[in-house]
Amino acid sequence: MRLPTGASRFVFIFAHPAGHVGAPRHYTPYFHGNGLDWHMVPLDIAPEHFFETIRALAKSPSVAGFNLTMPHKPAAFELCDAVGPAAEFEGVVNTIRIEAGGRLVGESFDGGGFLNAAREAGIFDPDRRCVVIGAGGAGRAICHALAAAGARRLRILNETPAPAEILTRKLRSRFVDLEISLDEKFDDAGLLVNATSLGLRETDTLPMDPARLPDDCAVFDIIAARRTEFMQACAARGLKMVDGVAMIKHQLPLQTAFWRGES
Repeated sequence: MRLPTGASRFVFIFAHPAGHVGAPRHYTPYFHGNGLDWHMVPLDIAPEHFFETIRALAKSPSVAGFNLTMPHKPAAFELCDAVGPAAEFEGVVNTIRIEAGGRLVGESFDGGGFLNAAREAGIFDPDRRCVVIGAGGAGRAICHALAAAGARRLRILNETPAPAEILTRKLRSRFVDLEISLDEKFDDAGLLVNATSLGLRETDTLPMDPARLPDDCAVFDIIAARRTEFMQACAARGLKMVDGVAMIKHQLPLQTAFWRGES
């Protein structure tokens, strides 16, 4: 892999904590394969230092942009001077580019990356019930993408009800034909999505019991850092599994075009 020089540019991925972040192993080779002398660098930034850090780094011509992961996506939305349509609806940003005068423009590509990966794997059927666990930044983006792609039935589950209820109201205001439920049922699921952080640590509980899923249900776990116990349990049941690496790979071209000002 090409080492950075003074002429290289950098995309910083902000997280807290950041020990699990493995995205550079996907992003940097993609950049180089597309003729860009760019490198992704993880930064562990506590929320109270997020605004000042990103504003300071944005002043350097060596910085090509920013990638945001937990817990910074809502704060990134508030920080940006302008946002794209997906971010505007979802209230979160996972990608920021720097424009003239240090203007920060954000967009959310989690939903697009998820949907493209699900379609490639052949696991998105708009006529089957989609169950999304988690109504945080990634969950909002995924629910929005499913609704925009024509999903007819959606179930949103969250540890605390308020975020799921708020997201439901927002989705219903735009997608009037979408049936949304908040009851914890899995027997009609055609696609189950873990959009939580559960699985980043070996000690995490499972987001749900895979034994409750139908035999023909597909599972998409957005965790990319490791093969989680939930993934293993679903695979042991014979369920079709897609992990977060697929979501990253399908976000890469979308985000890179955005950082380059091509979208």
